[in-house]
Amino acid sequence: MKNCKDFKFVGIDISKKFFDACFVDAKGQLVQQRINQNLKGYRLLASMIGEDAICVMEATSTYHLPLALWLYNNGIQVVVENPLKIKRFSQMHLQRHKTDKADAKIIYEYGTTVVSKKIVLWLPQSATVQELQQCDSLSQRLNKELTAITNTHEALAQLDVVNTEVRRVVSDTIKQLKKALNQLDKQMQKLIKKHYNETYNLLLSIPGVGSKTAVMLICQTNNFTKFDNVKKFLSYIGMSPRTYESGTSVKGKGHITKVGNGRLRSLLYMCSWTAKRSNPQCVSVYENMRKQGKPEKVIKIAIAHKLLRQAFGVIKHQKPFSMEIA
Repeated sequence: MKNCKDFKFVGIDISKKFFDACFVDAKGQLVQQRINQNLKGYRLLASMIGEDAICVMEATSTYHLPLALWLYNNGIQVVVENPLKIKRFSQMHLQRHKTDKADAKIIYEYGTTVVSKKIVLWLPQSATVQELQQCDSLSQRLNKELTAITNTHEALAQLDVVNTEVRRVVSDTIKQLKKALNQLDKQMQKLIKKHYNETYNLLLSIPGVGSKTAVMLICQTNNFTKFDNVKKFLSYIGMSPRTYESGTSVKGKGHITKVGNGRLRSLLYMCSWTAKRSNPQCVSVYENMRKQGKPEKVIKIAIAHKLLRQAFGVIKHQKPFSMEIA
C-alpha cells in the first residue's frame, strides 16, 4: 500500500436512495456533493475521486453494501467503520449539526485523522456467508414477531370473551412463524454442511459452543479468514476490555467496549453458562474468579474470551477440542 498521504480520503454518508460524499479536490477545495444510490451515481463518484481514493463509510444495515462492493470491484479501496466509533469521534469534536452533509464531512475528518493512522480495508464476504447472514437476520426479526404474537395469545387467554376470528388469526400466525423459522434453520444448516461443515464441526467440538454461535462465528470471521488472531476479533465484536482511570482519584469499574456485534456477544454470554459446567478450562476460570469475589458478569466475559480463544485454536490446528490446544 502507498503512503497514506498519497491517498485521497473520501467521507461518505449513505442512505437508502442517495449518499453524500465529502473530499478535498486537486485544488485543495472541500467538495461536498449528494449523489444518487445507483450505478450512474457510483460512476460519477469514481470520476470525481479517482483511483487513489480511500472511501470511508459507516456500516449502515445493508445500504452501504452495493456502493462498497462496486467500489471494491472497480479498484477503489474502501473502509467500513462501526457507526459508534464515528459517533464518538463526532462528539469529541463537538459537532452540533445533524445533517447528511455534516455527517459526510465528519466521516471525511475521521478518515484523515483516525483511519489514516491504521488503514484496515474492507473486503467483501463470500456469497455463502452473505446468504447465512440474511437467513439469520430474517430469523431474528421473525423471532421478535413470534414473541409479540405469543404474548398476545397469552393475553387473550386471560379474557372471558375472545372473538373467534381473532383467536384463529393469532393461532395461525404463530404456526406460520414457527414454520418459517424452521425453514430458515434448515436452510442455514444446508448451507453450512455444504460449504463450512468442517469448520462447523470443529466449533461444535468445544463444550459450551452451540449451533447458533458456531454459525455466527463463521459469518463474523468469514470462515476464520477475516482475522489473523483472536485479539483483533475480540476488538471487532466489542469484547475487549476498557479501563476507566485518571490519576490516583478516578478509578472506575472496567467495562468491555461494546462497539461491535451485540448479537454475537449475547450468544457468547449464553454459551458461557453452559461452558462453566461442561468445559474443563472454563470450569477452572469460573471457580478461580468466583474465589476472588469477581462479579458474575465479569466471570461471564472471561469465559466468553476463553471460548473464543478455543475457537481460534481448533481452527488453527484443524483438530477438535482438546486440553492440549485449549
